[in-house]
Amino acid sequence: MKKFLLSLALGAAALTMSAGTDGQTYEQVGDYKLVNDWIISRVHTGELAYNALPFANNYARRATVYNDQVLIAQTCSPLYTYQIDDTTTAMQCVIFRYKVEDGTPLDPVLLKLNGQPYGNTAQASLLANNIGVDHFGHLWLAQYTSEATRSFNLYQVDLESGELTSVGTLIKAETEEEVCARVDYIDVMGDITREQEQCNVMGAGANSDLIYRWHADQGADWEPGFDGTDYHIQIVQFPLGWSAETGSASEEVASWGFAPFIKMCLGESEDDLYNGELFWIDGFYSAPALYQIDGSLYDSFNNVADYALQPEAGTNGLTEFHLDGRNFMLYSIRQYQGDGHGCQANIVELDESLALESMVKYWQIPADSLGHTSDSGIRIHSFEVIPDVDEDGNEFVTILTYKCQNGFGIYRMGKNVKPRGGEQPGVKGDADGNGVVDVDDMNIIINIMLNKGATLENYPNADADGNGTVDVDDMNIVINIMLGKA
Repeated sequence: MKKFLLSLALGAAALTMSAGTDGQTYEQVGDYKLVNDWIISRVHTGELAYNALPFANNYARRATVYNDQVLIAQTCSPLYTYQIDDTTTAMQCVIFRYKVEDGTPLDPVLLKLNGQPYGNTAQASLLANNIGVDHFGHLWLAQYTSEATRSFNLYQVDLESGELTSVGTLIKAETEEEVCARVDYIDVMGDITREQEQCNVMGAGANSDLIYRWHADQGADWEPGFDGTDYHIQIVQFPLGWSAETGSASEEVASWGFAPFIKMCLGESEDDLYNGELFWIDGFYSAPALYQIDGSLYDSFNNVADYALQPEAGTNGLTEFHLDGRNFMLYSIRQYQGDGHGCQANIVELDESLALESMVKYWQIPADSLGHTSDSGIRIHSFEVIPDVDEDGNEFVTILTYKCQNGFGIYRMGKNVKPRGGEQPGVKGDADGNGVVDVDDMNIIINIMLNKGATLENYPNADADGNGTVDVDDMNIVINIMLGKA
């Protein structure tokens, strides 16, 4: 009987690879609570199950949140190919989708341009390296550009059809004599259609001191973003790099290094809200630094005295957000290693001036890890923070964290957030602590039994009979609860 029930559970798990929680407890900090709604990662889902996912490879790039869906852009997929001619097969770009609410997978969207598959014969084209949502709800997509690429298109995405529509060509260099740097990632501020507001786009040149900027007034075409005359300028001052040996900011850097990330800040008034005159750059060689539109350094992690708050080298990504009129930041703190953890982010509060020296740490997410697998140089850690209000009028935010090759999850932060289902975790058999005993708990128990990433230490409620081990008896208890027999 025990063998039969275990076989039944294994079959159900194989058919239903749904998202569980990270099994961690996040203590309240001041007025604020944090809960994990769901997570899909190498650590929590297990290596075997995660590797079976279609985006568990280096073709996947950035992620965003759009229309209550997590979207993962894959620059070309070996699962979706098309014929260019009789002898040439190409890989199509694709967007994978999951429900924000519970992590349920949705049908992927195959991208098209002018009605034809959007893709190429090689991963090196990186045609879907960037994805995001502008401040007016338009989904956008852009490619990676090499040193030899002197212009590129910014596209609006129709998620229903997968069709791309160019909203303009952005010029990196007008002549062959101009220096042209590689740009991995861009940021968009305002309205890409320019129907309701202006738009600004920025990118940081890899292994260089160049920053790129493109501007378009409402109803107008694109022009150089620096005083209307220059597409790029040089950074005036780099921050110091942090030394792991001395624990201090002492090593000068001369460029951002690989795959630098850029993020513009919203202005403080309606008149300058989308000007993007302050922006962050986070590079391979240096921690995040805040710059002004002339390229001068405004603030940096050099001003954060606590070495424990310094990001590990090589991981790039951050975002600011506001909750109840207070200022917060979410930034990547670990890449694939670091104190036994990997691919994590810090949630910190800043003072009214947003000064980095005022930083106070709240939590690290996940508290354990997403994974420890290299993304082979993609570097970027994607974050999105979506403000919302609950049925009682209380503000909260929904947080996405995503790292290529390692996993992603959804968290909620606020004064009154509760685990999904409205119950507190702690029931034996409720392995993921979401207040419901279901197939997700079976998956966790199976992964513990098979030593596939999950452990009893991370999921103590998986020990349903409380005897100190996780085995088929615990599986029987969970199945009986699901069948209403316990």
